[in-house]
Amino acid sequence: MIGYLHYTKQSELESYSVCVIGAGAAGISLAIKLSRSGHSVLLIEGGDWQETPEVVDAYVGEATAPHPQTTEFRYQRFGGTTHLWGGRCVPLDKHDFEKREHVPASGWPAGAAEIADYYSQALDYCDAGENNFTITAFGPNAKPIFSEAPLLEPELNEYIERYSLPTDFGQKFRQELTDSKSVYVLLRTRCIALNTNTAGNIVTSVTLHDGNQALDVKVKQVVLAGGGIETTRLMLVSRQKIPAWSDLDNSLGKYYACHYDLIFGALRFSGERPVFDFQKTSEGIYARRKLQFSAAYQAEQGLLNSAFRLHFPAYADPAHGSGVMSTIFLAKSILKPEYQAILNHGVNQTAIRGQSFKHVMNVVMDISSVIGFAFNWLFKIKLAKRRIPYTLVANRNGTYPIEFNSEQVSDANNRIELLEEHDRFGMPRVSVHWKMTAQDIASGIKSFNLLKKQFEKSKACRLEFEPKELQKAMENALPVGGHHMGTTRMGTAPNDSVVDVNCKVHGVKNLYIASASVFTTNSHANPTLTIVALALRLADHLNQSVTTKE
Repeated sequence: MIGYLHYTKQSELESYSVCVIGAGAAGISLAIKLSRSGHSVLLIEGGDWQETPEVVDAYVGEATAPHPQTTEFRYQRFGGTTHLWGGRCVPLDKHDFEKREHVPASGWPAGAAEIADYYSQALDYCDAGENNFTITAFGPNAKPIFSEAPLLEPELNEYIERYSLPTDFGQKFRQELTDSKSVYVLLRTRCIALNTNTAGNIVTSVTLHDGNQALDVKVKQVVLAGGGIETTRLMLVSRQKIPAWSDLDNSLGKYYACHYDLIFGALRFSGERPVFDFQKTSEGIYARRKLQFSAAYQAEQGLLNSAFRLHFPAYADPAHGSGVMSTIFLAKSILKPEYQAILNHGVNQTAIRGQSFKHVMNVVMDISSVIGFAFNWLFKIKLAKRRIPYTLVANRNGTYPIEFNSEQVSDANNRIELLEEHDRFGMPRVSVHWKMTAQDIASGIKSFNLLKKQFEKSKACRLEFEPKELQKAMENALPVGGHHMGTTRMGTAPNDSVVDVNCKVHGVKNLYIASASVFTTNSHANPTLTIVALALRLADHLNQSVTTKE
C-alpha cells in the first residue's frame, strides 16, 4: 500500500512491526524480504515518485572541495539514488573484511564476512546475474584481456564487473509494494528525530514531518536505511538530545570515506588489441574486465585495495578523431551535473577556445560512426530493457588511459558535521569534510609504479607516464561522488564504532542501520551490491528476532 502522512491514521502507522526509514536500494530490499517472510513493514520515504525542488532543498548543505555538493549524486525519491545509478555491481573482496596491518582501523567484526554469503541474493535483486566475477562467466573458452595477461599472475589478476539493467528499485518493486497488504509506503514524509526512553536504550517513537505537520509515531523496531549522509545526519540530530548516546561520539559522523578516482597514463599495445568493450556473460549480463593486485601482493607492498580499468581518451580533446566522442562532448551540456561528472571522470574537460569547430569536423568526417552510435543508443540504451552501461570508444592510436579506483584509509578527520542552518523541516543541514590522506596518495603512486613494473613482464604492452606527473595527478585525484561510507561504522564496541556485527546500534535494543555508512573499510568496490547484501542479511536477523508477524 502507498500513502501520505496527512490522510493516514496514527494508529495505523503504529501497528507495523518494523519501521524502515529510507526507500532506496537498502530500504526496499529489506521491506520486500521482510514482507515475504510475513512481517508488517512501515517504509518511510522523504521523497515522492519524482523529485521536486522543495524536496531537494532538504539535501542542501556544504562540502569541502573537491567533494561534490551535497545535492549531487543523491536522489530523494522512491527508489532513491538507484534512479541515477549506473548499475555497476562489484563485491567486496574476502580480505576487505580482514584485519590488515598496513591499513589503519581495518578489520570488520567477526561474522561480518557472512555478508558475502548474500551476494547471490543481492545480484538477483539487482538483476545482475550469477555470483561469478571471473572471466569464466563469459564461457569456458573466454580469452584473457590480452594474450599475455596470465603471465602477470599471481600478483596481478583479471576479474569482471557486472552491470544491472540498470535496475531502478522504485520501478522494479513498485507494483509489489503497492499491492502488498503487509507493507505501507509513506511518501513525502521525512523522519526528523529518533526519540528514546530516559535510558536511551530503546527507540520509543520517531518524529515524522511532511512539510506541513509533525507527528510522533510509536515504533517497535527501527531500521535507518537512507544513504550514508542522511543516515548519519539523523543519528547526529538525535544524539544531540540523547545523552546516553555519548559513547558513540568517538565514531559517529567520523571516518567518512569515498573511493578516489584517477585517469592517468597510457597503456600502449603492440601487435594486438585488448578486450575493451562490454561483453555479455553466458546468462546475458553486460560486464567489463578489470585488473587487480592480489591480497597477498597488496599486503607485501603495503597497498590499499584498488582496481585498474582500460579507459577511453578525454572527450574534450578533439585529437581523438572520434565523431562519436565529439558528439557526446558537444551534447554533454544538456546532461544533469551528475552525468557530466561521470562523463568527465573528474577531469576538467572544458573545450579550449576554437576547438568546438574541430569537434564538429570530427562529427562530419566520422559520420558513419555517429550514425551507428545513434542506432546503438536508440536500440541498445534508450529502448532496451538491459542497456549497455555507457559508451566505450577506444583511442585510435592504440593507447588506453588507465582508470584507477582505490579504497581510502579510514580517517577520523574526514567527517560529517551538523551546521547551525536548518532546512524547512527543522533539521540542521550538514557539512561534509573530505580529503585524501598521505597514505592514500602514497598507495596510489606505488600502485601505478608497480603496475608499470608488472606490464614490463609482457611483450604485448607498456604502461607509459611521466613519474613527475604522477605525484601531482594523485594529489588531485577526486572522490567518487555517490559513495558515502564509514560514518556509522561497524565494530565490536561503542568506543570505536556505532553498530555491531548485526547492524544494531550499540546500546540500543531496537535500532539498526542498513547503509554504506556502516562499512568499516571501503574496498574499491561500488557499494550498492554490498548494501543490498547487508540489508538482506539484516532481514534474516530481524526475521529471527522479531516475533510479531502479520
